[in-house]
Amino acid sequence: MSNLVPKSKVGQLVDLIRNHLQAGEWTGVLPPERSLAEHFLVSRSTLRKALQTLQNEGFFGGAESSRSGRKITSGCEKKSVRMSEGTAILLTPNILDNSLLLEHLAILRDLLGRAGVRVEVKEATHLTEMRQPEAALVRLVAKSPDAVWLLHRMPHSVQLAAQSLGLRCLVYGTTFEGIKLPYVDVDFLAVARHATARCLAREMKRIAVLVHRTPLAGDAAIVREVTEQLARAGAPAPLVMRHDYNKSRLIDALDQRIVPAALTPEVLLVVSQHHLLTVLPHLLRRGLQMPGDISLIYLSNDPVTERLSPVPERYDLGMLLPRRLARSAQALLAGERPAPSLLLPKLKPGETFGSPLK
Repeated sequence: MSNLVPKSKVGQLVDLIRNHLQAGEWTGVLPPERSLAEHFLVSRSTLRKALQTLQNEGFFGGAESSRSGRKITSGCEKKSVRMSEGTAILLTPNILDNSLLLEHLAILRDLLGRAGVRVEVKEATHLTEMRQPEAALVRLVAKSPDAVWLLHRMPHSVQLAAQSLGLRCLVYGTTFEGIKLPYVDVDFLAVARHATARCLAREMKRIAVLVHRTPLAGDAAIVREVTEQLARAGAPAPLVMRHDYNKSRLIDALDQRIVPAALTPEVLLVVSQHHLLTVLPHLLRRGLQMPGDISLIYLSNDPVTERLSPVPERYDLGMLLPRRLARSAQALLAGERPAPSLLLPKLKPGETFGSPLK
């Protein structure tokens, strides 16, 4: 199992920069180190190690200083491409979405690479902002007509367009109602049901749910399940907060809707890692004790979470999801239609939830 260990941060960064080079997104000269470090959200030392690896692979020459860009080797894209038995393309708004996505990508590349399948990444924020993305999706797919596509964090409009076009794809997440595409995801309905039941068992009925502003099927399932469970228990409807990754706006919302003593819910359910990394330290900074004043449950898990203090109550799936994605992608490449997969994570007790039952 040692060969399934995720790549280091440098290894992941090498893959990311190589993807940009092979896609022809930079021509002539590589952007300066400072710009690259800011773009990929890494330190200069990590970036330089990655650039040295790619320089050794012949992608570009050295730089006279950190401010001068390296000259990209002519035709490096062609020299780096190897023959494979297929291509799988991860279509996502932002590859730097979170550390868990990068970890899954590294494992996918390892597993599929052994089968001769090349894994590429296409960032497509513009698709998520279109009401009718069919034409743009057609143009994108035309560049890689033989590939299978993994749709990650794509809204209903993109899933619907992919279904209408008969795109050979797999949803890396949950499909929306009426969408019949194959998918692989966490069973967020079961997670939300379990988390809400644990709250109600401790007579915690005032619950807030923090989800992403852009409607995602998994988030919708969580809100729906929590609402239904509370209604059946005769409890108030949950406070639903919808936010993107803008830190300042989220902090303002927390100060207005969570921090005041008269408004503070008993439990806050958080879905996104980005939100968790803002919410937990900010509430502690405002003097709220966890779990004394408010409990927090993270409905996912990732490597960063394990290093937080206090460690959140969380639901962990391990590496089952990227392995199932790899099998499903191989099935698509073989002309088969994989069955939808909803995976059940395990509860990992933390330090941010409730007090023992009396």
